[in-house]
Parts: sequence; C-alpha cells; structure tokens
Amino acid sequence: MKVVVLFGSPRKDGNTIQLVHAFCEVLKHKGHDVETLYLNDMNIRPCQGCLSCIPEGICGIDDDMKDVRTYIMDSDVIVYATPVYWWGPSAQLKLAIDRSIAFFDEQYQSRIAGKKAVTLMTFADQDPTTSQPALDMFSRTFGGLGLSNLGGVEVSGCEGKVRLGEEALQKARNLAESIA
Repeated sequence: MKVVVLFGSPRKDGNTIQLVHAFCEVLKHKGHDVETLYLNDMNIRPCQGCLSCIPEGICGIDDDMKDVRTYIMDSDVIVYATPVYWWGPSAQLKLAIDRSIAFFDEQYQSRIAGKKAVTLMTFADQDPTTSQPALDMFSRTFGGLGLSNLGGVEVSGCEGKVRLGEEALQKARNLAESIA
C-alpha cells in the first residue's frame, strides 16, 4: 500500500508530527510505502479558479502542486495532517485542498475516487468540539472527491509544543493498524 502524508504544519518538530510519526511507524513496520510531504517547504500557490485543470487534470500553475498531485495519484491512502487554526486546517494544507479541483473531470467526477483518506489534527483549545468545523470540511471534501474516510485522530490541549500523551499516540497507532 502507498501512503502520502500531506503535512500541513509549519513546524516539523511540533505536535502534529508526533501523531504522524506514531501513525506512520505502524504502516512502515507492516511494509507499506509512506511518503511525507512537508507542504510548508513547498511552493504551492492559491487556486485561481480558472478551471483550466478540468480537461486533463493538470493545473496551469507551474509550482510544486504538480509533485503533490503525482503522489496523490500514485497513493492508496492520503493522510491530511494539520494543526487546527481558526477552526480549520492550516493555510498550507488548505492551499493543497483548494487545488484538488484538478482531480475532477468535465462532468465533475473525481479522478481519485476510491482512494482512502485519514485526518490527524492537533489544536490548542481544550474543547474537543473545536475540530468539528475542520472535520465537517474534510467530510465534504472527501465526499466530493469520492474518498473513503477511514477516520482520524484529534488531540486537544496542544497549546505550544507539548509532548502528546500515550493515549493520543496510541489512537494514531490503532488507526494505522486498522488500515494496515
């Protein structure tokens, strides 16, 4: 199985990466191919809404999204990993999500339908419902793209850099185990 992690945090050593590592270690141990894309290090411009991508599935913007697209097309599972900022995913991840319009054809049928998706999210607020707007957005995005939502892990109370508790890390491992 091929897995691509769309890592939306600007911090490679923060809270979200801890979930990613726990999730991915299980998959790698099982022999799956896992690639993490650090979106903050990539040049991904905002969608221009021109729809030039629709006929061939190739965006007219020449940036690193072409590489992200290739990884998504070649993967069985797409992991959306992000801190929650203002009740939604990070701007880095949202740019990639917005550019996913290129996965639709002229009839707005998804070119990636049938792939699987997972969410891994951390956020500062202690209120666990803080992630609900982001979860709703992901649910609609996955539905529109025809992705099978395998679930996710949301961890509250991550103000500043914290060491995630074993319970949160185990949830990430268990989710990986369930799809491995």
